Amino acid sequence: MEFKSVKFFIAVAESGNITRAAEQLGIVQPALTRQINQLEEEFGVRLFNRLPRGVQLTAAGREFLEHCRRIIDDIERARHEITAQGSQPRGVIALGSTTTLGRVLMPMVVGECLRELPEVSLKVLEARSVRLHEQLLTGALDMAILTNPVGSYQLSMQPLVSEPLCLVGRPEHMPRLKKLTLADLAGMPLVITPGMRALVTGGDPRAQRRLSVVAEVESIETIRCLLLAETALTIVPASAFAEDVQAGRLQALALQGSAPQRMLVLASRTDNVDLPAIRHLARIVRQAVQQTMDPASASPVV
Repeated sequence: MEFKSVKFFIAVAESGNITRAAEQLGIVQPALTRQINQLEEEFGVRLFNRLPRGVQLTAAGREFLEHCRRIIDDIERARHEITAQGSQPRGVIALGSTTTLGRVLMPMVVGECLRELPEVSLKVLEARSVRLHEQLLTGALDMAILTNPVGSYQLSMQPLVSEPLCLVGRPEHMPRLKKLTLADLAGMPLVITPGMRALVTGGDPRAQRRLSVVAEVESIETIRCLLLAETALTIVPASAFAEDVQAGRLQALALQGSAPQRMLVLASRTDNVDLPAIRHLARIVRQAVQQTMDPASASPVV
């Protein structure tokens, strides 16, 4: 079995159509069909059921697909690690960030990476911290900024910063309280990310029911637009909307008492943490956090 057969099989499995997969691969359909037939003859099992308008994986095909994906991941990891061994950091680095951090940190991180690491190609994935953690463990990510993560022997973790959570909204819609606690949030119309909701409530269904969540939104930019246009409020660290808070368009009121804090951790896989490209990018991320989110220089909150 040749390596190209693995790539061809994955393309057909993911598209569910040999003709479509051939177009994506840039080869003619009969040649791709021959490759699939040769694989089935080599293994002595049918990998696909042929349907009138495509193909469908058999049980054997689904099992083979998992093996093929692991092969591709191993080869990509080997290529990444070998190309990153030189004196000049190089290679592809997949970096994960939560949506609330993307607009705050990524412009600086990507800009510094372009200037300092010209031979490094950066791939940025924005997702919830739970998903980023999973992607690190499976090898899909090399490094990620996680929120309040659970430790793992497979990951090297460097604490970055701890931030208080704040109630944020337009000044005229904010409560007139000198001290705001979690209990005071009951009945307030909240637009919130799933990650922030889980952090505030700790996953407790009763605590979740006490919050009046009018919308759960993944995009922090969408939440920002809603705050500026509507009467809704949200819960985030003040750094998420630092420019708007400084300009007076939004107000941030820190949660006190037993409210949790957002603890940011830079996590890397232990198998690549010492590679030059990873070390340099980690330094860039730490510097970006210090300049934009360090408590000593953070935006003032009420």
